[in-house]
Amino acid sequence: MKVSMCLTATLCALLGCTFTTAFFLPPGQRIALQLPTISDTRTALSISSNGNRISHHANANLSSSDASRYSFEEMKSMETRLENLQREAPELLCGFYESHLKSFSVRPGAVTSISVTSTCFALQAIYSTPDCSIFSSVVDLNLKRLPSLPSPTTSPVTPAKDERIPVRSVVKALLRANWRKDDMFQVPLLLYTVLKADGEREVLNQDMDEEFCHRVKELISATIDSRPRRRNGINQYYSDYIQYLITDALTTLVESTPDSIDNEIGLGGLPLAALPERAASNTLLALTRCVEVSYNELCRQLAFRTAGDMTNFDVIRLAYSLLTYVKASNAMAGTAGREVKKGEGPEPGTVVSLPNKRLVKAALDAFFDEQHLDGTWDKGQPIYKSFRKAGRDVGNAFVFVADTVGSLLGALPAEDFRPHLEGLHRLLSWIEQHQTVEFISDYCDSDTQQCYGKPLRGWASPHLTSQTSPLGWSTAQVLRCTMRMRKVVQRLLHIDVLEEFGGITNKGVPNLASWDRLLDTDLGDPKDNSRTLKDVLNERMIRPFVEIDERCNLPRFGAAYSSILFGPPGTAKSTICEALAQRMGWDFVVIDTASFLADGLTNVASRIRYVFARLQSLQDCVILFDEIEEFCLDRESPGLGMESRMLTTAMLTAINDLRRAKKSIFFLATNRLRAFDSAIIRPGRFDMQLFVGTPNLSARIILFRTQLASVPVAQDVKDTAEKSFCSFLSSVWEEDIMFFNYLESLQFASACADVVAKGNELTKDTMATILKSQAVVMTVRGAVRDEYVASMGLSRL
Repeated sequence: MKVSMCLTATLCALLGCTFTTAFFLPPGQRIALQLPTISDTRTALSISSNGNRISHHANANLSSSDASRYSFEEMKSMETRLENLQREAPELLCGFYESHLKSFSVRPGAVTSISVTSTCFALQAIYSTPDCSIFSSVVDLNLKRLPSLPSPTTSPVTPAKDERIPVRSVVKALLRANWRKDDMFQVPLLLYTVLKADGEREVLNQDMDEEFCHRVKELISATIDSRPRRRNGINQYYSDYIQYLITDALTTLVESTPDSIDNEIGLGGLPLAALPERAASNTLLALTRCVEVSYNELCRQLAFRTAGDMTNFDVIRLAYSLLTYVKASNAMAGTAGREVKKGEGPEPGTVVSLPNKRLVKAALDAFFDEQHLDGTWDKGQPIYKSFRKAGRDVGNAFVFVADTVGSLLGALPAEDFRPHLEGLHRLLSWIEQHQTVEFISDYCDSDTQQCYGKPLRGWASPHLTSQTSPLGWSTAQVLRCTMRMRKVVQRLLHIDVLEEFGGITNKGVPNLASWDRLLDTDLGDPKDNSRTLKDVLNERMIRPFVEIDERCNLPRFGAAYSSILFGPPGTAKSTICEALAQRMGWDFVVIDTASFLADGLTNVASRIRYVFARLQSLQDCVILFDEIEEFCLDRESPGLGMESRMLTTAMLTAINDLRRAKKSIFFLATNRLRAFDSAIIRPGRFDMQLFVGTPNLSARIILFRTQLASVPVAQDVKDTAEKSFCSFLSSVWEEDIMFFNYLESLQFASACADVVAKGNELTKDTMATILKSQAVVMTVRGAVRDEYVASMGLSRL
């Protein structure tokens, strides 16, 4: 004991394609088929027939080079394979749904009671998708609306074909299930799942009946009471896996607590009737203990491994102590500590810091170093320390690796997995190779002895050596893992593309300052009461994408993904796009002519494909195509060469594909709308066509008010000057002043403010003199002004 504690202290100081398909036939006969699946050279090189673990030093060298070895094309190929698995998810999960139980089963038709584990993991898989659209045709995710009653003629087992799985009913069925409050595998898993599924508290609210309130209170109370104890030291009552489940449920309670709670709503946004006494303070104490115990165990496991003590080292304990440490630390970071004695403030040493990045990196490196060549890991510590075989399959006693990796992928930043893409690739290959199919017989013809039914596809844990049939919980865990893995790969692709094209990251944090400072402009002739640019962008882009359902990440109806911004030079088209990105908290990248000429004039067509293939990997990003008219010229123009026509055709296809991807917002900014091919600007590729003119009258007044703000004169003097300014602009608006761009408008407002600053009265004649001197050199004059006027009516919303 003392030796391991010393090792812990020392380490902490240093750290600062094929799958088997089975058809079951009467009487109990099985046909096994070998079906081809996705494979590539990486799989062939990395998988060994004996499945041995990669040596520590060899794999360390491998990990260090993975980041450079994985190109865009390789990551994209991996992402495509994960997408294919994700597309199968609705069909795979629905195969395990029992409509009469309103739950997902381990094996359909095998039981008459609810499987809490399979149902919980199935719901987690559904909510692990980037958006819930892939499940929308088979799952009703609207917890507000009660599902329609099944048809009287419908079989109690098979739901009507047009009836979707009602998540609201599934959540209620989980709460009513016969779970035991002393089963600390199911209790925190169930609590976490219902909290996540009902994020808007449509079920878990003040309308809950007494039974539901009592059951939720029991779940929370049992979870809090099962926290780690200091006095138990390294001999905690529960396994590291169960301690992680407890931590996951408690952190979800804390993170879903409203910023301000009242006398009716408390911890987790739950009604007080559903909360045990002192729930909030006891939850924070429990998470503090989770941090302490998991930190010590994480360091202990790393110390064992560093010392070469593979007898005491356990890769599963390493993974789940890491998960508990990260989850609990993130939830508690920023709190002021715990007050032990009332009135004396937080006790020294009770403040929890953010996770130690070097420690997290060392643990993740060690975890992937222990991966076998076939993509799996050792089974490690059992789920239950005192597991009894009676009534259970012994394979259920151990954690399925898909569950472990899926949890890691959901808890850590995507960049942490860049050195371990090869390890994720090996696991993906294992998943592809081990999908099984079981043919479930619904009806057998006594004359022909031919049976008919439906195939059930999915996965089984490799620890279930005697069971090759797909199981509900393990299938859901695999799908959750692959969905989260796809998110990580997509994020890494996004980071790489943004860096390649010199984009700006806003880290998902909206910043309203630039948007508020942006001067508005009318989309048409102000005499026609036209709408303003900021108003339309707010309605079609900001609100639909910012005010989304957080569970599904889907924009609201009417969202616009693309727009053409056209107008004279100097009207801040680029500034508008950048300010919009900051307002939404999205990343921003500019693609200009140089981006398409990087490989030379003779390779523009291939470069277009190269650029757009990467742009389609961007997510939640504002893309600006700045003055790329030369690649989109009207193909009907006389004298236009064949090469230019081919470039326009290539651009048509590329823009269309980018719009169909619906991953980002993109703009095309131009001073020459009429030069574009008609097919480029038609609806379908660009949702809107917005005229960007000069700042409107209201914007000019705001600009003048801003200039006056620093002038040291009385407020009544400023008010009089502003009134005179507004009156003058209104009287001469359609002459020259309307055509001043932003910089010219700023110059005019500044000159008028200087008049006031010198103690002079801002008269009509004074402003007319300033206007006349500026109008001589204004940008929008002559032919440019004629084009401006002609363009004012071309906006399309």
